Amino acid sequence: MKFDFSAQFLRINPPDTSFGDAWESLCYALLDAELNDSSLIRLRPPDKGVDILHRNAQRAFQCKSNEQGAFGSLSSTESIKSLNSAFAEKAKLSWEAFAFATNANYTGSAFTSIIDAANKLGLNEKQIEFLGPEHWDKLCIRHENLISDRFDYRIPVAKERVTQAFANQRYFPQYVSQYTSEVKNSSLVMRISNNRTPAILEIPFSPELTVEHLVDVVKDLLGVSLEWTNYQDLGTSAGPSISLTLDKKKQSFNKKIGELNLGQENELEFWITIVWRDEEKKDATESKTHMERFNLEYLSEFKTTSRSSISYGERREKTISRSEEIIENMLWNGVRQIQIG
Repeated sequence: MKFDFSAQFLRINPPDTSFGDAWESLCYALLDAELNDSSLIRLRPPDKGVDILHRNAQRAFQCKSNEQGAFGSLSSTESIKSLNSAFAEKAKLSWEAFAFATNANYTGSAFTSIIDAANKLGLNEKQIEFLGPEHWDKLCIRHENLISDRFDYRIPVAKERVTQAFANQRYFPQYVSQYTSEVKNSSLVMRISNNRTPAILEIPFSPELTVEHLVDVVKDLLGVSLEWTNYQDLGTSAGPSISLTLDKKKQSFNKKIGELNLGQENELEFWITIVWRDEEKKDATESKTHMERFNLEYLSEFKTTSRSSISYGERREKTISRSEEIIENMLWNGVRQIQIG
């Protein structure tokens, strides 16, 4: 996913006073922009189990959140409680479809419990919707300008973590010591964005080090692997190509940071391009490994597809789409590790 809906990044803006309030406000803003219908209303407490009501569509929304975002999960207890409350007011609120708007996914057992509870109330499965983080991610992409001020994606990086990055990238100890000393004696802080997520790294660095040094540090911080991935069902493979750009122009790896003539408003961008082949690649990682690591089983793009049943263009589209999802989850996992320390 491009967006992260965790408490680390979603702002609590007045009149909201809690993370749950902030999540509900974001959902309402996105639905309002998407539907453009004055019959959409937000209900204040006591909400009787319904946070947002789309009267014309007879559709009710209950917002549930986990402060860890997509890295967390949701239990069924509070959701069933809300469903029961909403059902008691069903006639008055006049809803026929009930949607759980969540920033995390339910566990399998929680999903089953909610469906069982709905059936006991006389509701069928088509009346219950589960709109998880993937749904809201797509809406955020469509309405990015509208909701950008609701997030703060700046991630400060400690100088000690930069030292660790050099060591992780297998620089010789004497160079790690030299680069550490240069960073320690510098007041420069680099702001590095990327073309796959809104995350912005604030990295203490030295103007005497090179673009290649900075790329290695960013690659380590974000946990980016340059390994390729095989998609056996498609008979294709793909992998990332990385560079550092300024005003969308690639910068030479051997150029010193001090030679870039960066102004206060200039921001370097860690640029990731997906390269693909219409064949599998030797020694590439199998896609199942990434699916298990990043919990990507829910994605329709990862459903098994027969290579012979789709065209060259469709294989290319699916290969790149899957690889983009892997990269985005890889980046958020790296950001999360920085936050954890």
